Amino acid sequence: MWACPRCKRTFRQANQRHACGTGSVAGVLRDRPPALADVYHRLERTVRGFGDVEVVTRDRYALFRTTRIFADLTVMRDALRVVIHLGRKVGSPIFVKSGANGKRISHVALVRTPKDLSAVVPFLREAFDLAEREKP
Repeated sequence: MWACPRCKRTFRQANQRHACGTGSVAGVLRDRPPALADVYHRLERTVRGFGDVEVVTRDRYALFRTTRIFADLTVMRDALRVVIHLGRKVGSPIFVKSGANGKRISHVALVRTPKDLSAVVPFLREAFDLAEREKP
């Protein structure tokens, strides 16, 4: 593990390229509908409840990581575009597309409602658990 001497964030690779700091959720949700902001806050609370999770935000984007990114999202006008990085291909109707990304299969869901969020939570948990098992 390597810790950035400036921001103290930890990474798997020495001298990992990154932007110091973790950003602001307020910036990510600026000018978004309150209902969508509520779904985002529910998602973040749920993921943080899994264990030690760092949330890194920039502009319209959020990354969820342990020492590895296990999910990321883009805040769109009317949905959260959530990408979940799993070790297997899943055939759930919540996913609008999937694709291989190295050793992972990235699954994309458009989350608009608490019901949509409930559908992706088990997969978020699976991705978190996978990332935790791979800690150095």
